[in-house]
Amino acid sequence: MAPNTDIATRAFVVSLKASCSGKTSPEVARISGLSIRQVDRIYAHAIENGFNPNVRPLILKDEYLRDRPRSGRPTKATEENKELVIGKQSRNRNLCISRLSDAGLFRISEDKANEEAGLNEVDES
Repeated sequence: MAPNTDIATRAFVVSLKASCSGKTSPEVARISGLSIRQVDRIYAHAIENGFNPNVRPLILKDEYLRDRPRSGRPTKATEENKELVIGKQSRNRNLCISRLSDAGLFRISEDKANEEAGLNEVDES
């Protein structure tokens, strides 16, 4: 399936490429701004999912144009776990901000740091 195309764009491509409109893949690609390969994939995917380009009037359903389910391991994260992680992140962010505001109390000046490092202006040039 073409990346980053919403269902409306896919419906536009399928309706242009259907036999009643008579547009070729290069014409549809030029009109829609997609590549020829993306146009062909969107159209083929719609046909695989039940779209019939020969029926009049054209019938376009979301199920013809939706992405397929992704393969792979399903997520283990439950809504409760997600909220817990977000809550911890919020607390940590607040903790970091409070530490940063207190950090100004413990800073040493650049001159003192250079003095402790044994640097002076002559060494730097």
